[in-house]
Amino acid sequence: MNSKRVDELIEKHRTEKGPLISILHDIQEEEGYLPEATLSYLGDKLNTPLGEIYRVASFFSKAFTFEKKAKHTIRVCQGTTCHVKCSDHVLEEIQEELEKIKDDNFGEHENFSMEKARCLGCCTSAPNVEIDGEILDKESAKKTIIKLKGEK
Repeated sequence: MNSKRVDELIEKHRTEKGPLISILHDIQEEEGYLPEATLSYLGDKLNTPLGEIYRVASFFSKAFTFEKKAKHTIRVCQGTTCHVKCSDHVLEEIQEELEKIKDDNFGEHENFSMEKARCLGCCTSAPNVEIDGEILDKESAKKTIIKLKGEK
């Protein structure tokens, strides 16, 4: 985020008592995360130590992140029922599909991040995969990934 935009956000929230959290929310919304360079500039402009800004943002860890996230998050359940129903194979198949996307896009697939989940809470349809908050069975998940890979 450029300094001019940070200045605009500061001005937008100038009349608020303690505007830091509101400004951080706006940065997070626009950038998808809180870039270090932006926070450093913000600290200088607000005359607030960078450590204090990190302390505030870290306290609200559900609202803020310091790492750029992928556009789509894929979570594969590793709970007991899913494990028994071969969720490890599902994980491998999805990783293979992501590798195809990587090959198709000359080594890039930053639109997807892959995580293991302890339990997604829907054991009756195991093994389960969550894509962007939607719980899917193995076949639906693969079809969804193929569909999403066509996005720009």
